[in-house]
Amino acid sequence: MNDFLDLHEIDEENVIMRLFVQTFGAEVRKWLKALPAGTMNTLAVLHRQFLDHWEVKKNPLQILSKYENIKRTVGESVQDHCVRFNTIYDAIPADIKSPMGLALIKFPDGFDPNMEYQLRERDPATLEDMHKITVSVEANLLAKRARVKTEKKVTIKEEASSSDHLLHKIEKMFDRLTIVDTPKTQVRNPNFRGQQQPQFRIKQWEQRAQDQTTQ
Repeated sequence: MNDFLDLHEIDEENVIMRLFVQTFGAEVRKWLKALPAGTMNTLAVLHRQFLDHWEVKKNPLQILSKYENIKRTVGESVQDHCVRFNTIYDAIPADIKSPMGLALIKFPDGFDPNMEYQLRERDPATLEDMHKITVSVEANLLAKRARVKTEKKVTIKEEASSSDHLLHKIEKMFDRLTIVDTPKTQVRNPNFRGQQQPQFRIKQWEQRAQDQTTQ
């Protein structure tokens, strides 16, 4: 093996590091990819940083503190969170470990309020059953959120269409009122003066009668 590596100028340590990385789970891979470039330049550094970050400490108080404060992190899948919860719970010494029933009560605390409420409605017998239920609950919540989002889009579109229709009707109503209120041009009757002539003659006769009486 060493001859093969030497022949092809392959660094044996580099191969071991690559093989070791291939054993990482999803959460560990995310942690590794988030590290700055050149951080893991030797196998010793990789081992040290890996253990410093992922090794469950043997201090019982530290383990209990992690257990009490465990929360699902941003971007963490349900499966990864369940694995992390089990790892910490199993690392608690037997003499101070809480019973399974209390662990089942504790588990929903690690999720958002909506998810937590849904999980507390269930009654699993083991953590394994709780994990299966958690996956199902999350799938249902995601489907529900997607459905509500779609319904909101449809409602907004319908409201906008109704508003446009109402606005169009109001515009037509104003157009009709404008037509009604517009004053029409008055056409002078050509016989207007002729209609006034009899009255004018009557006044002339009355004036003449008054003049004769005066004389």
